[in-house]
Amino acid sequence: MSSAVTQKLTVFLAFPRDAEEAVTFYTSLFDDSEVINTIRARAGEPGWTEGTLQHAVFTIAGQQFMCINIPPDGARGSDHAPWDTYAFSPAMAVYIQCDSDEEFDRVFAGLSEKGEVIMPVGTYGFSAKFAWVNDQFGVSWRINLSESKVK
Repeated sequence: MSSAVTQKLTVFLAFPRDAEEAVTFYTSLFDDSEVINTIRARAGEPGWTEGTLQHAVFTIAGQQFMCINIPPDGARGSDHAPWDTYAFSPAMAVYIQCDSDEEFDRVFAGLSEKGEVIMPVGTYGFSAKFAWVNDQFGVSWRINLSESKVK
């Protein structure tokens, strides 16, 4: 496991309950990705089931991300915010610049499976190959193929 990347800006994602599934999925889908650090619920910690992922730092294609599982009722931090009103929105998306058709197709297939395609793969005025999807966890992704890589 490598040490945490020093990065001025980091995407922070708050999942209702499936942060571990999301981290596992993302790090398996992208090259140069890994889990750097996790914090799990301890035995007897109010609101949590022992071993549940609470916080993770991971990289996707070398870019650092952080995430949490939203604290359940009774857990420390559950009263800090109206967690049950929060959801991911397509207004904020992770933008991916793919280096090959193969990478584009693999990433699109993975992210769109069990998700929602907002803009299907196509040629748009701003891109020769682009797609926009919300994945199975609700996170929005804009996938682009570098102009120089389009076949």
